[in-house]
Amino acid sequence: MKKLSQLHEEFIDNSRKPMSFGKLPVMPREADVPILPVDKWINKDDSMVRNYRFMSDEIRNEFVMELLEREETVGHHAKMTIDKENVTLVLQTKDVQRVTELDKEYAKFADVTYKDVIHRVPNKKAVKVKVVNI
Repeated sequence: MKKLSQLHEEFIDNSRKPMSFGKLPVMPREADVPILPVDKWINKDDSMVRNYRFMSDEIRNEFVMELLEREETVGHHAKMTIDKENVTLVLQTKDVQRVTELDKEYAKFADVTYKDVIHRVPNKKAVKVKVVNI
């Protein structure tokens, strides 16, 4: 059985090889279009950055807890800064010092989770949320 470190090295080595699109059932129209489109994220210093703003601590905490649970399940972690009503995520695969598909998957999960938690209505009261990008 291979060790986790061996599997990780193989994954990183394979990610450096050019992709062969000949085996996909659908050919992409543009080679530079990401497989997982991620909106409202800023590319900064070989990482992806996004700020989420919340109107209540309860909703912010629910968002953070869902991200932390997924991090433990997947084994891929973000740099997370919590400042009052703001949560800032910085994504980068530290082993290769660049953004990988793991980061894009995390970003997509964070975006979907954000939309989910802000539309939950606690105690049947409407919640207003404003998105602020840095």
